[in-house]
Amino acid sequence: MGNAVTIAKTAPRLFIALAVSLLAVAFAHGQAAAPAQAISRTDPEQMLKQATDQLLAISRAAQAYAKEDPERYYSQVTAVLDQVMDMPYFARGVMATYASSRLYNSLRTEAERAAFRDRLTRFTTALKRVWMVKYSDALLRFHGERIDLARIATGDDSADRASVEQTIHGENNQTYVVQYSLHKAKDGGWRITNVIVEGINLGVTYRSQFAEAVENHQGDVDYVVDHWVELMLHDTAPIGSSETAGK
Repeated sequence: MGNAVTIAKTAPRLFIALAVSLLAVAFAHGQAAAPAQAISRTDPEQMLKQATDQLLAISRAAQAYAKEDPERYYSQVTAVLDQVMDMPYFARGVMATYASSRLYNSLRTEAERAAFRDRLTRFTTALKRVWMVKYSDALLRFHGERIDLARIATGDDSADRASVEQTIHGENNQTYVVQYSLHKAKDGGWRITNVIVEGINLGVTYRSQFAEAVENHQGDVDYVVDHWVELMLHDTAPIGSSETAGK
């Protein structure tokens, strides 16, 4: 359980830093765009900037109602991030061998393959829920100053892959470095596939956490998939819960 404990302790800072990375540009320039507008995904940097503008508008408006109506807030954040994140891709990476093409191709019956696809779909939904709750809650706690954004060259970059690095300057001289990995999806637009916050790879972090949960539940992958939200949010009080009410 040591790895899970470490992740649990670092998760709030990770998600605050991730929230910082998508909000800091808009705070710095005073921009505010209407939420739920279509985001252009033809360029990775511009895509992140547009998402930032919309998330800022949502988080500012949510200050007035988030505790009373958290699901309204979560759904609006989800509507933005759904456009820019490749959550099924991310989910497959987290499940690793349990969602690999090799495993799928080894299945002999259509029933087994259907169960495989259903498991991946269920986990994608659960993973997104956990991500959105932690991310959305972090958005409400950030007030930033300045950000430097640049597309960076890595060994994995190509016409279909890109990395964008953000250096965020927050309050009290705090600095965060966030690196986004992106790829071109089947529709030709860019989507985020992974995020590295302060040197901590969120994809790898979740993968380790998933593997540990499977081990702790005697290899029952379906149990972990179906209880992922409970397992990941058991020590987190979402907005509007009894534990956060009145704070």
